[in-house]
Order: sequence, then structure tokens, then C-alpha cells
Amino acid sequence: MPKPDASQGTLSAIAGITTGLVGFLSSFVIVIAMMQNLGATDGQISSGLLAVCFGIGLTTFFLAYTTKAPITIAWSTPGAALIAGAFAAGEGDSELFSHSMGAFLITGVLLIATGLVRPLADLVAKIPGEIAQAMLAGFLLAYCTEPFLNLASNPWLAGPVIAVWLIALWKAPRWAIPAAFVASLVVIAFNFNTEAVDDVILLPHLEFVVPAIDAASIINIALPLYLVTMASQNLPGLAILKAYDYKLPWKRAMVSTGFMSSLAALFGGLTINLAAISAALSAGSESGVKHLRRWRSAMWSGSTYLVLGLLCSVVVLVISAAPSEVFSTLAGLALVGTFSGSVAGAWKNPAEHSRMPAAVTFIIAASGLTIFGIGAAIWSIAGGLIVRGIILARKQKEEDKIAQEHADHQ
Repeated sequence: MPKPDASQGTLSAIAGITTGLVGFLSSFVIVIAMMQNLGATDGQISSGLLAVCFGIGLTTFFLAYTTKAPITIAWSTPGAALIAGAFAAGEGDSELFSHSMGAFLITGVLLIATGLVRPLADLVAKIPGEIAQAMLAGFLLAYCTEPFLNLASNPWLAGPVIAVWLIALWKAPRWAIPAAFVASLVVIAFNFNTEAVDDVILLPHLEFVVPAIDAASIINIALPLYLVTMASQNLPGLAILKAYDYKLPWKRAMVSTGFMSSLAALFGGLTINLAAISAALSAGSESGVKHLRRWRSAMWSGSTYLVLGLLCSVVVLVISAAPSEVFSTLAGLALVGTFSGSVAGAWKNPAEHSRMPAAVTFIIAASGLTIFGIGAAIWSIAGGLIVRGIILARKQKEEDKIAQEHADHQ
């Protein structure tokens, strides 16, 4: 923690830069894994990261400055994890990537619609949180097992990364993934694949992606991405700001993030949204910044993303040169926290009408099934809602029967 006599400007800078670094370093490997699974080239990954980092930075600037509130923006980590889990490594190609960007563009349009048509947000909020969380947990399960499978098959590659992660988890949990990334760099340095980086462009650049839109990509990518972004990022982000006594201009936030998401998709960028967990780093009193000045911390967070965006090509070069076991280990560890939170959210309510639907949703999502061209994301939500409806209907019938028997005895 900064010293109490430190200037407010210094405290704002520390809180904002920390927010940006934690947001980026704790999940960028998930975004890269998602893009690789969708079939993106190294150039497209660099372009996508640059586009989304600039989208995050500029949107954070706009919202924080115009509202004078510490509104921070992030990419949809749950969304990236969901899509990364839905497509296996090596499954993607240029056609799938083009359709995915079309789906990301549609997701941005849906976010804009959510800001303009408030009943749409109310409809999304009616989806039981445990079902949305169970769906995400189901898709993350396979990814989270990778570090330990790699430990068994390649202990010299995965072992050091996992060991550093465990130590950091004990000493400084917030920096566990950044520390694991540093350990990965050391392992990569001893196993650097120079042939894999021959075509990597180090200078920051954007590559235009022609989006392709069809019903399948909307159903299997756009809708699940929209639902999990709303349920796991935007609605919790709104709650966090309210908890710290800040008012969020809902329409402005949804329209601006939706517009920037659609724009970033044209260059391979992921959907952006309100920051949730990392939002507290700038909005909370722990930063030592006065309540009315915390918006400046958000401005620093946006600046951090702009700088990181310019360095994304170097990040992609390092990842490209890494043995696949090192990268999958790092990505899996980065998802453990998200998986843990999803599991906790899915089964926090012990009631049968909550617990059983979550279990069914989780199992269907983890199965990866596809029926009639519709993927497991939609089927898992449908399955959870059906089971929930059945249980609630049975309980209502039992309550009506008891009430009728009670009335008959009167």
C-alpha cells in the first residue's frame, strides 16, 4: 500500500496502472487461446489485441471523464473462456475466424440494443445466475485440467510454472498469474522455437477482417457471448459501482461498449464490457484515493491499456515461440479463478430448483454436444431452464395440494 502522505495523483496512478495490469496480465492468455482456437494467424492475433486494448482504453477515457466516476472497461474474459472451450485447438481456420468476427460484431449490436431498450437488459437479468455460471464452468473444465495433465506428461515444462503460481497464490494472490507468466518466460527462454516466429510482425498493426454473418455463428457464438458478458461482467460491474456509491449511465455505457466492440471485431478484437472484479481496484477505498477523485484512477487504467496495446505484437511473438505445453498450462491456470467463481455461483443456493438445473447445465456444457448445428452453450441453458421449470412446477403443485387439503379441513 502507498504511504498515507503520498499525493492523490500518485495514489490515482498506482491504483489505475494496477487495475490495467491485473486486468491484462491475468487473462490475455485466455484471449490468445480463444483466437488460436478460432483459426487466427499471429498477425490477426496481434491486430485483435491492439484493437481491443485501444477500444478498452478509449472507452474507459470517455466514460470516466464524462461521468467523473471510476468506470473501467475490460474485455470479456468469461466470453473468451467460453469460446475457447467451445472450439478445440486446431479446429479453427480462416472461415471460422471470419464467422466469429461476424458474431462478435452482432454481439456489439446486441449490447447497443441493451442500452437503448432497457427491457432487453431486464430479460437477460431474469436468466437464473446459477444457470449462466454453470454453463461457463462446464466449458472451462477441460481447459482447467490442462496444467495438471501437462505436469504428468511434461513436468519440466509445466512444473516450474505451476510451482511459481502456487507460491504467488500464497504470498500475493492478485499477482499469481502475472508471476506464472514470468515463470513461463523463463521456461520459454530455454525452449525457444525460432522457426515459429519467422513471420511475426513486431510493429503494432491492424489487419482488417471481413466479417461473415450466418445463423449458426449467431446462435453458437454471438448469443452465448452476449449472455455470459451480460451475466458475468456488465451486471456485476454495475453492482460493484453501486456498492461504492457511483451512478452508472446505463445507456451511455452499453452503447459505447457495444459500438467499440463492433468496431474492434472488424480487426479481430474481442467484445468489451464493464470491468467486474478489477473494477474494485480503482473504485474501492483501499486505493487511498478520495471518492470524488477516483475517476482519475480509471483514466490511468485506460492509459495502461493503450500502452499494452502497442506491445501486443511482442507478446504474440513470445507466445508463438513457446512450447504448446507451456502456453496451455498458463492458460489453464489463468482460468482456475474464473472456474472457481463460476462453480461457487452455480451452487451457492442449496435449493433443489437451483442446484439440480445448475448440475444439468454444467454437464451439457462440459459434454460439448452439437445437435441440429446448435452448440452446447444454447442446449445447456435450455436444459437447465427446462429442469428448473419442471421442479418449480412440481413444487407449486405440491403446495397447491397442501393448501387445498388445509382448506378442506376448515
